[in-house]
Amino acid sequence: MADDLETRFNKAVWLIRNGPPIEGGTNEQKLTFYKLYKQATVGDVTGSQPWAVQLEARAKWDAWASIKGMAKEEAMRQYIALLGDDWESHEKLAEYSAE
Repeated sequence: MADDLETRFNKAVWLIRNGPPIEGGTNEQKLTFYKLYKQATVGDVTGSQPWAVQLEARAKWDAWASIKGMAKEEAMRQYIALLGDDWESHEKLAEYSAE
């Protein structure tokens, strides 16, 4: 099952990177995708919190730190869930190939 989850996660990441932009996507949604991706691929946040004047870096760090301790598999599941139920039928996935 872990292989299936990882395969679905990799397809979901590919679709986010290569598919059409999410209509009405907000910065909060982007940060949610970011933090779940980082937790699933890297693990817990490392390094020190960026200064408050480094707005983008600080927002990313804070988002990622908010899920510290979450298991890799759970982060993958939540990332996939953000795409909704029918994402695997998206026509853009016809171009996907596992590397």
